Amino acid sequence: MRQDIAIFTPMANEEKNAKKFVLEVLSYQKFFRKFKYFLILDNASKDSTYEIVKKLEKTNKNLKVVWCPNNKTVVDAYMEGYKNCYKTNYKWILEIDAGGSHKPKDIIGFLKFMKDDYACIFGSRFCKGGKLANYNFIRYFFSKGGSIISKLFFNIDLKDTTSGYQMFNRKIIKKIIEKKLISKDRFFQTEIKIFSRKLRFKEVPITYVCKTHHIKSFAIFESIYLLFKIRFIKNNFF
Repeated sequence: MRQDIAIFTPMANEEKNAKKFVLEVLSYQKFFRKFKYFLILDNASKDSTYEIVKKLEKTNKNLKVVWCPNNKTVVDAYMEGYKNCYKTNYKWILEIDAGGSHKPKDIIGFLKFMKDDYACIFGSRFCKGGKLANYNFIRYFFSKGGSIISKLFFNIDLKDTTSGYQMFNRKIIKKIIEKKLISKDRFFQTEIKIFSRKLRFKEVPITYVCKTHHIKSFAIFESIYLLFKIRFIKNNFF
């Protein structure tokens, strides 16, 4: 039986590729019984992305554009995505990034495990079949190194703890919304995996294309700080 799914993408400054990306994601709705796709935009977007996706919304009933002017951080945008998807009451919630880093075609890899009793299905660049493309040493070092360090700190049985292409049972999203997240930057992807590490999960291969070859200093320092902080607090949602 086909499953119900709510998908979201935080989006900003994507006027060149927004239409193509959104339509590609929407093309996979045929695989699901119920399907809803949320685009989360805020003041970080300075170009015509909002106008482009609002036009698409008018002709696609399963597409919803959510304007969030009060967002302060990247985590705020993702939390808005979680909240809107949770409200659909659909069993599965998937997050996928725009900008060409995540490939909508990899949604197919998640499909085969949605009927099983998994709490989380994580896209992975480092499991068998996964790929990290267009990377430099810095990006590889922090992606792969961050995964290794997280595994050592928390005994997580994952090959990729920093990926943001991931699917959750709505019960997990409920916990994430209730507990809130400590991180204000990209470390929140790892934070979620730390807090849900004792649940039943599956890694599926994805291709991640690096669009930038630098990492903000704040993101690096925050990641190190929070690894130690979470290590010494109650570090489970479940």
